[in-house]
Parts: sequence; C-alpha cells; structure tokens
Amino acid sequence: MEFCPGCGIMLQYELLNMHDARFFCPTCPYVAYVDRKVKTKRRQHLVKKEIQPILTLDDYKNAPKTEGLFHFSRPRGFMFFSFFWF
Repeated sequence: MEFCPGCGIMLQYELLNMHDARFFCPTCPYVAYVDRKVKTKRRQHLVKKEIQPILTLDDYKNAPKTEGLFHFSRPRGFMFFSFFWF
C-alpha cells in the first residue's frame, strides 16, 4: 500500500498501458509513476533443526502435584501437573 505524502489518503493504482502504470491520489494532483519492474526473490532453503523435547519424564516426576475437583467429571484424587512459565 502506498499513501499520498500530501494528504495521507491511500493511492489508487492505474494501468496506463501494458508497460506503464502509476499510483495517483483521488483527492489531490499527486501522481507516482511505477518505473521499475517487480523483481522476484530467490527462495532460501531452510535447514531443518533437530527437535528437542521441552519436557522430559523426569520433569513430570518432579512437577508439583495437587488433588482437586474439576467442573467436569473426573475421578476424585485425579493428579495433574501444573507448570509455571516465566
């Protein structure tokens, strides 16, 4: 999106012929001609990294545990783990 430097309204696109185009402001006489062609960028190949686990079984064993009732049906004494993210 291009905006008019004079009034700040978004410029409209107009194709004059097959090779020439311009952006113009509908409220003031500002015109910006498009004089260069669009260049395509070459895609970079990304290297896949090894996936590392965030939580291990040891983390689950050492995690704080609590008993409690839930608003949905669970057996009493159901254990769950809570983690605090800082």
